[in-house]
Amino acid sequence: MNADISNLGELEMAVLEYVWEHKESDVKTAHRAIGEARGITHNTVQSTFKRLWEKGLLRRHKDGHAYIYAPRVNRRELTEMMVGDLVDQVAGAEMNVALEAFVNLADRAGEETLEALEALVAARRQAQNERDE
Repeated sequence: MNADISNLGELEMAVLEYVWEHKESDVKTAHRAIGEARGITHNTVQSTFKRLWEKGLLRRHKDGHAYIYAPRVNRRELTEMMVGDLVDQVAGAEMNVALEAFVNLADRAGEETLEALEALVAARRQAQNERDE
């Protein structure tokens, strides 16, 4: 990716949500759906699309005079990127601190979440073992 994605703004997230939902969009259509309700200009929405494209989160192609934007990353990929950036910023080389914080969050979310985390770890280990064989 080209830029820092750890601090995406509210409008950037709204645009990503819109594009994920609609698979692709031009700025004019997105402005009608997102910008008008917020009272923001077409240019503001256009700048947001361009920033997301520059950050590598959207792809685009020309259709006449307009660009059509589509997602380059899905929600899961963006979440992984953002969590990775945050962990690098906060924990740095002390990965155990980040892991402990994550387990504590899962624990606070409830027993089902903690069990889901355990299942994810077990599935990852199983997949790694199968690749190693």
